[in-house]
Amino acid sequence: MANLTKKDQMRYIELGNYSVDFNDGDIMLLDSVKDISPLFPLEAATIFFAVCTKGRQRIAYEDNGLDFTEGDIMLCPPKVRVTIGESSADFDCKVLCISDHIVRGLLHDKSSLWHHESYIRRLNIMGMSQLNREEMKFYFNMIRSKLKQNNPVAPYDILLALLRALLLELHYMLFNDDGQQREQRLSQSKLLFNRFLSLVSTSEVKRQPIATYASQLAITPKYLTMLCLKFSNKTASEWVAQYTVEEIRFYLKSTDMSIKEISAHMGFSNMSHFGSYVRKHLGVSPSEYRYSRKG
Repeated sequence: MANLTKKDQMRYIELGNYSVDFNDGDIMLLDSVKDISPLFPLEAATIFFAVCTKGRQRIAYEDNGLDFTEGDIMLCPPKVRVTIGESSADFDCKVLCISDHIVRGLLHDKSSLWHHESYIRRLNIMGMSQLNREEMKFYFNMIRSKLKQNNPVAPYDILLALLRALLLELHYMLFNDDGQQREQRLSQSKLLFNRFLSLVSTSEVKRQPIATYASQLAITPKYLTMLCLKFSNKTASEWVAQYTVEEIRFYLKSTDMSIKEISAHMGFSNMSHFGSYVRKHLGVSPSEYRYSRKG
C-alpha cells in the first residue's frame, strides 16, 4: 500500500497522510482499517461505506451513541461529522469511499430515492444477514480486483458496473430496513426537504430558479435553503446544480443525443450558455467530457 500525501491525491477524496490500497480521487479502497478516526470528518464530496469484519467501534453522532460491530455496514453521506469513541482491540473493517458525483451518475434512475434514504437518515449503521455479508464480501473482493488492473478501458467499465450493483444492494437494504414506516415518522421540515428533492429529480428542466421550487412547496426560498442546509449541508442552489450536472453527465455519456439536442432538452437558451455551464462544473467542454474515460 502507498502512503498518499495530499499533494499526491486527486480531486475529491483527500484524507491527508493515510495508507490506502487504491485512490484515484474518485474511488478509494481500504481493505483493512483498524482505526477509522483519521477518516472523519468526511470531505464534502465523499460518500463513505464500511463493513465491520471484526470487533466493535463506538461512534457518537448527534448526541446518539452507536455501536459499529461485526457484520454491520455503515453508510455516511458527505459532510457528516461523527465522534469516534473506544474500540475493541480486534476491531477491523473494510472501507470504500466514492465521490458523490460517481454515485449520482451510477444511480441516475434511482438518485431521488437514494438521496431520500441517505440524506434524511444521514448516518446509517445496519446489521446484515449472513447472505448480505457474503454478498458484500464478494463485491469488495471484485472491486479490489478491478481497481488493481491496469487495462485502461474494459476493467474500469466493469468496475463501474460492480459499483452500481453494490449501490443498488445498499439502496434496497436501506429501504427495507423499516423504510415502509419511516415516511410517517418524518417531521414536517424533513418532509419538505424530501419533497424538494423529489421535485428537482422529477422536473424535466431541473435548472430553475429556487423561487420556482419554493413556490411549489408553498414556502419562501430562504426557508427552503435553510432546510437544505439543515438536512444535507448543501444549499437549494447546490442541489439544483447537482441534479443538473448529474443529468448532463448522463445524457453525454449514456445517450446518442447530440450536444445541441441535450442543450435544448435541458432548457439552456443557447449552445454557448450550455458549453460555459459544462466547463464551469465539469472542467471541460461537452464534447471533451463525452469522450473522456471517466464519467
